[in-house]
Amino acid sequence: MDFEQQSSTSPSYGSDMEDESGYMGPSARCVLFMLEDEIYGIHVKKIREVLRVGSIRQVAGTPSNVLGVINVRGVIVTVLDARSIYNMTPKEVTDHSRIIIVEIDEEQTVGLMVDFVMEVKDIPENKFEALSTTKENASRYIQGIAHFQGTVIILIDVDNMFSQLL
Repeated sequence: MDFEQQSSTSPSYGSDMEDESGYMGPSARCVLFMLEDEIYGIHVKKIREVLRVGSIRQVAGTPSNVLGVINVRGVIVTVLDARSIYNMTPKEVTDHSRIIIVEIDEEQTVGLMVDFVMEVKDIPENKFEALSTTKENASRYIQGIAHFQGTVIILIDVDNMFSQLL
């Protein structure tokens, strides 16, 4: 029996085994990135660009989660350490490290240093589970969690996160 015959005759075993390649309703397009062994996502509409890590100028007197500032085509952008925001141990910058430039509003952008940017992916909205807004510490910056294609994706609420950090 070839693969096509096998897949067409295989029984369905519930939602965990469903084919997630077809249309599954409205979706959220997210940039996925890694911190430690976790996958995080930010809505692509909030992201201006993703940069390789270059020279970050440290600024005296800034909070510990501020790595410094960078110049992005004549605009000074504050760079925050995502690991510090989520209470993770510091990690050296590698060739895989990236700065995600997030647009807070029309006038303000912030850089978010992450371990590794994976891809842009459309995640069906029905795969997200909302979190309580009363959570404390780092979890208050999480909008929801998605279970999609065998992985868990933590969706970051960048508006809430940056309004409280800046």
